[in-house]
Amino acid sequence: MRGFAKSDVGKAREMNQDYYYISLPDSSLQIYILADGMGRI
Repeated sequence: MRGFAKSDVGKAREMNQDYYYISLPDSSLQIYILADGMGRI
């Protein structure tokens, strides 16, 4: 399995609060984490 990620700050924020993590391919435990940063108004 291949994992890819892309993040963008968007139009309303100055700071990107998105977070992602993809473990290394040779790791014995494959982990995929995604957190969508909503920011504060």
